[in-house]
Amino acid sequence: MVKAIEEKKPTVNIGILETYGHIPLLHTFCKICKTKNTNITVFTTKKLYNNLKTYITKSEEYNFVIKKQNENFKTFLKRVEKICNNEIDLLFINTIKEFPNDLITYINFRPKTKTILTIHHVNTWLKSKLIFNMEKIRRTIQTNICSMLIPSFVLSKFDAINVIYPPLKEHIEKNMYYSNMVFKLPFSIYENNGTKKKKKHDDKIKIVSPGIIKEHLKDYSDVIQAFEQIFKKYKSKIKLYILGNPADNYGKKIYNEFNKMKQKGYDVETFNGFIPEKTFNKILKESDLLLVPLKLKTRSNTEIEETYGLTVGSGVIFNAIQYAKPIIVPEEFNMIAELNSSTKKYKNGKELEKHLTNLISNKDELNNMNKEALNNAEKFSLRNQQDYFEKNILTWLKNGS
Repeated sequence: MVKAIEEKKPTVNIGILETYGHIPLLHTFCKICKTKNTNITVFTTKKLYNNLKTYITKSEEYNFVIKKQNENFKTFLKRVEKICNNEIDLLFINTIKEFPNDLITYINFRPKTKTILTIHHVNTWLKSKLIFNMEKIRRTIQTNICSMLIPSFVLSKFDAINVIYPPLKEHIEKNMYYSNMVFKLPFSIYENNGTKKKKKHDDKIKIVSPGIIKEHLKDYSDVIQAFEQIFKKYKSKIKLYILGNPADNYGKKIYNEFNKMKQKGYDVETFNGFIPEKTFNKILKESDLLLVPLKLKTRSNTEIEETYGLTVGSGVIFNAIQYAKPIIVPEEFNMIAELNSSTKKYKNGKELEKHLTNLISNKDELNNMNKEALNNAEKFSLRNQQDYFEKNILTWLKNGS
């Protein structure tokens, strides 16, 4: 009996360009795009390469093209373009900063391969506009230059865009004009990276607020109001981690407010500087609940306003996916639909206090939320995201759309 010979699929050569940062995002793209039918080439800097190696366990599975020490960025891009023309079928550009110098550098970047640009700030890229603000004249000039460069000279050269926060795709398709494809490869994925040890009956509930503390990113006023009351009632039952570095005057102010709680004898842990990856991972793995007080309105590198959950995403939300944890966010935040059953929302400090009181006093409700969080996180497993990549992006590439 003659066995049928399985048709071998052709290898697709994928390039990923990242020179600014976003190492977790770069790691996520490397993992999702690395299938049995793809080869991956990462174009990056020496510093980012060294950082990425701490995430990737099998670096030999990838090809790396590193920017040389004395090579300027324009020359490096030309080298990337030449390699893409000869060896790459699809190139992801993970980050282009919204600064005039960065945008100008990409005007002459024209690889023959298909390209997908990840945009982090939707309004800045798809709803750019001229502004006038005499109080911030330098930012005004920078914004207006970007608004002229992006639509005609930079964005138009890419074949498709990607967003790392899924609801942004729906917002773009419903509210903005963009004629090419919009994809949604996420910031991070769930990989079952370990769970906390079984809690003892007298263990405290660990509530963690992760991420940098900065005025245009977070609003801790409701959190402070709620915990001033919560600690009075449940001092022995909870531990609060403010797992972020205070990055500006607002951050320092918030840092001091939580330290005042600590001085009252409340179990609060704060950080004033770089948080080692091992420390960050350990605390999140052992946590019971994430609290993310995102500020709804923000700005990127320009003066164009962005809205968290609609036009800009947050990597902190993906902590709930990566570590399979329930999460609490402000009421107006547009949460990923797949996480709704493991999410609670608050409109003010009183409502946040009520949610926390219910979860602290009702362990069954917290346990149910943790079960939902695990089920929801598995929707973002590596296998599911690779399926999306193959069925959507590789099919689009194959069809030459």
